[in-house]
Amino acid sequence: MKKVFLMLLLAFAGMSALTAQRTITGMITDDKGEALIGATILVEGTTTGTVTDLDGKFSLQVPEGNNTLLITYTGFASQEIALGAQTSLDIVLKTDVIGLEDVIVVGYAPQRRKDITGSVSSVSGSAIADVPALGVQTALNGRTSGVQVVSNSGTPGGGIDVRVRGSTSLNASNQPLYVIDGVPVISGNPSQLAVGNGNLNSLADINPADIESIEVLKDASTAAIYGSRGANGVVLITTKKGKAGKSSVGFNAQYGFQEAWKKVDVLGADYYYDTLLNEMAMNRYGVGIAALGIPKDEGDTNWQDEIFRQGALQDYNLTFEGGDLKTKFFASLTYSDQEGIVKKSGLTRYSGRLNLDHSLSDRISVGSNMSFTKTEIQRLQNDNNIYGAVSSSILLPPDIPVMRDDGSWGSNYGLENPVAAVTDYNNNVQSNRFIGNLYAKYNFSNALSFKASLGADILSFREDEFIPSTLVQGSGSNGIGNTAEQITTRWITEYTLTYQKRFGQSSLTALAGTGFQEDRGRTSSLSATGFPPGISTLGGGAVKTNATTGFNVNGLQSFFGNFNYSYADRYILGVTFRADGSSRFAENNKFGYFPGVSAAWRISGEDFMAGSQFFNDLKLRVSYGVTGNQNIGDFSSLELFTVTHYADEPGIGYNQLGNPNLKWETTSQLNAGLDFTIAKSRLSGSIDYYIKKTNDLLFNRPIPTTSGFTTYLENIGNMENKGVELSLTSFNFNRPNFSWSTTLNLSHNVNTVTKLYNGQPIDAGFATRIAEGEAIGSFYGWVVEGIFQNQQEVEDHAFQTSGTAPGDIKFKDVNGDGTINSDDRAFIGSAQPDFQGGLTNVFQFKGFELSAFLQFSYGNQIFNNNTVFAEGMNSVFNQTARVYDRWRQEGDQTDIPRAVWGDPNNNRRVSERFVEDGSYLRLKSATVAYNFPSDVISTIGLSKLRIYVAGQNLLTWTDYSWFDPEVNTFDGSNVSLATDFLTYPQARSIVFGLNVSF
Repeated sequence: MKKVFLMLLLAFAGMSALTAQRTITGMITDDKGEALIGATILVEGTTTGTVTDLDGKFSLQVPEGNNTLLITYTGFASQEIALGAQTSLDIVLKTDVIGLEDVIVVGYAPQRRKDITGSVSSVSGSAIADVPALGVQTALNGRTSGVQVVSNSGTPGGGIDVRVRGSTSLNASNQPLYVIDGVPVISGNPSQLAVGNGNLNSLADINPADIESIEVLKDASTAAIYGSRGANGVVLITTKKGKAGKSSVGFNAQYGFQEAWKKVDVLGADYYYDTLLNEMAMNRYGVGIAALGIPKDEGDTNWQDEIFRQGALQDYNLTFEGGDLKTKFFASLTYSDQEGIVKKSGLTRYSGRLNLDHSLSDRISVGSNMSFTKTEIQRLQNDNNIYGAVSSSILLPPDIPVMRDDGSWGSNYGLENPVAAVTDYNNNVQSNRFIGNLYAKYNFSNALSFKASLGADILSFREDEFIPSTLVQGSGSNGIGNTAEQITTRWITEYTLTYQKRFGQSSLTALAGTGFQEDRGRTSSLSATGFPPGISTLGGGAVKTNATTGFNVNGLQSFFGNFNYSYADRYILGVTFRADGSSRFAENNKFGYFPGVSAAWRISGEDFMAGSQFFNDLKLRVSYGVTGNQNIGDFSSLELFTVTHYADEPGIGYNQLGNPNLKWETTSQLNAGLDFTIAKSRLSGSIDYYIKKTNDLLFNRPIPTTSGFTTYLENIGNMENKGVELSLTSFNFNRPNFSWSTTLNLSHNVNTVTKLYNGQPIDAGFATRIAEGEAIGSFYGWVVEGIFQNQQEVEDHAFQTSGTAPGDIKFKDVNGDGTINSDDRAFIGSAQPDFQGGLTNVFQFKGFELSAFLQFSYGNQIFNNNTVFAEGMNSVFNQTARVYDRWRQEGDQTDIPRAVWGDPNNNRRVSERFVEDGSYLRLKSATVAYNFPSDVISTIGLSKLRIYVAGQNLLTWTDYSWFDPEVNTFDGSNVSLATDFLTYPQARSIVFGLNVSF
């Protein structure tokens, strides 16, 4: 019994030793002596903590031993206090306006955020770390004000359009310049083989996991340092670098799935044939559909179910980083694989990166940033293409079976069997890409330095396509084979001299530099037909139908400079200048000159603001600058000839008219902004207003065909964008075990074409027209006044066609001449949103984390060309379930006309009927995560252990009737925007992740 008693006594003594604690009391004030209410006190490495009361006082039980307290309060610099034997503390926190001391990359040199005089938006790499996305542009979508991102298609590796403060060009590129670690990289669509209008995203080669931060230069004063490439804004991407200290190894794994978040509801076989087709035939000819020689087939197929799937997503990223005072390194290896939501589509990417920085001496430092990526993509026919799998899954009649009894594919009416399209069709893309930058820097003194850099972007790209004779498209040629290759190289050399010095309260930074960029590209393509069964290599084709090669080269010579002066951190002036000489322009206009000037006044630094308890920081900015656009063809100003043949005789033909006066598109921009931080740094934000004018727009003007040509490229117009942007960040709660922050950005842009050649409007295809006084992406067609209910209404209205009858659409006689024709067309909608933006909320509770990002767009419209075919009710195409609500008899209140074979009234003409509201609110991404406490994982040698679930495109609220409101079938078009026609939809994706470091 004594032994038992002794053991219990020892056990209780041990427990008492383990739980021995002491009480720490204290008070926390600001540097003015005022109590800070709700300041957080946390025992470092634990979840033990408390907050100050209404008097700024606290009391906290802490374990005995050597403990460190971490003191935090929004808007103030954090403090770490080693307790030692102390039991009573008086703590003073110093004001630290959030983010103002952060250093961000702007142009050729980093700047403190507090010194920025232009309009710059930032996205941190951590904000997109968990998002299951393979396109770096998606990081900007809804996260930065003034930036519109449209994922034109959901196909893996598909094209993405980015607009910074609206469109600036009709003919040249509207895409921003992307600069990765100082290298302006190749962007645009690298594909040569058309699969409808679907383009590829050349930036799918960039690994989002390597990104440290993204800065978007939106105004002309910050973008002017990039001159002729800065008119559409500049996106600066900085990748991760090593840090001095202990080396670490990190591993991030994601595995999940993606699927179509919505399918289009279409008719079943019985209703389609027995009711709808018979009604069409009866309304036109007074007989059933069988009398027209169209029998009912034997199937009942839901084609969408046959081709859509739940695709697997996986991504594995391994990183190594570390260094000392002389050498720092960061390396990564990544494998990503994405199965598309349509069978036989997908993307696989292998990438590696090595970033090195080394100090050879106190004066000399060298470094490199290098990445290599190999990407493989399986593509499908899609977008504006009746041979595509998605398009035929909607339009192919449901009574057709997947396969016939003889083993052949079920098909008819010239439409492709969608199952055959994803089974027999092959289109494989392989790309290899190297992006690198080497630099050497010499410090003459602490103030003066010289830097030389060599950058490269080398992209090789190959496509192989085979369309067998088992498919409709290849049946008439015994198979079609295509292959295309291209190699594009970009070399950039730059030399800069930088001077930085502080003189008392003055701070001066001056930079002068010169650079040269050369792009070279070689392309080749070969096509063949007439393939024996089972043979798909081009050598097996009996007839070689096409063999071409191409070569292009362009150069850019530049001189640039930048001057920034700050006095007392209150008065800031910036001046930028760049001169670019481009080989793309004619002799008369080789060089362009692009100045920028900006100024800022930190009002909060003035004596009259010293006593303000509300404003922590208040800065007024104004800037003006000029940028250019040289993104046209390499030889656009020259007379070109092409090698051709006639009657088997070779020769040379005139291919392009030259224009010796072709010059730059120039964009001038005035920007005024206000940055503020208030309420003890709980709320910060910025407001910007801008006027952006583009002159000398380049466009292919129609000319008389007697010239031997149809168009002539020249500078013919002007365009304007005006807008307001708002960005807000609030820290709603900040407690030891709970915090909540919110970020909102909102953009409003008005685009207007202000001048065209002789004021003449330009029809830009489908439903789009360009005209003075209208926005780019304006829809042009007939105005709808309703449905004719009876014959008397038909007779009382302006004449439409001889076949017009009750149940047809009543079009408005706009010009009042009594006849409905092309002169009655008007502007019927616009792709431009009234406003757009994003809202992010981040909640943290102990080790748990929840983040949710909502993206929204309001007021934009979509021309739904799908419904021209899938709700036209005039032929054998299957129809959507919306045709249940069509007009059948007098008194039916509907906007859907009657079903009639051949559509004698042309109800399917471009009209308001097919323009839909494209507004939407989307839960773009969300993450739920748990971070294990450091005191727990340190026992197993880990510095970080995080598990999470993340999703993208999780929920969408929209009135748009088709797959997705984020769409544009004319991928890459400057003028045909927000048009939907048989496009591969975006996916909803969910991944489970593990992030570990040691």
